[in-house]
Amino acid sequence: MSRRPAGAAIATVAALVITTSLSLPGLPAAIAPGDAVAADCVWHRHTKRIVKKVRRHGRVRRVVRIVHWWTCDPVPPARLGVQAFEFYFVLSRPSVAAGELVLELNNRGEDPHNLNLARLDSPGAIVELPETESLQRSERRFRVQAGTYRLWCSLPLHAESGMETTLLVTPR
Repeated sequence: MSRRPAGAAIATVAALVITTSLSLPGLPAAIAPGDAVAADCVWHRHTKRIVKKVRRHGRVRRVVRIVHWWTCDPVPPARLGVQAFEFYFVLSRPSVAAGELVLELNNRGEDPHNLNLARLDSPGAIVELPETESLQRSERRFRVQAGTYRLWCSLPLHAESGMETTLLVTPR
């Protein structure tokens, strides 16, 4: 008969406790690595008071238990509105948090405009919003990392005339 070392028994019990705790009401059965990251969640602690009447030793007694569990509520994406006028942009905010971002271009000018977004330390545009006609809007949803980004209109002579600005993306 082989005996397990005490450490192996403790590890087995710990694994059983962790597996059992994941199957409690209000908790997911299993959390996959790509499902929820701490930066994508706002964790909320919930508490519920459970009262049961139990017969013990011929008498009815009240047993009170307090149950706690945590839920992950997804963080809504940050929104950035960009209004385009003749040869300048107006941002709805100077900075946004890293993560998912909804970028909306509202063309308030008379000419068509587009919007390009690129990180200052890397060449090429990451995101391109198509050419938007006057009094129209276009929108795009994507993920951004922390850093400083350049926004500009790539139509001929627009960026040179002042249609560019910077956006600061802060870490969460």
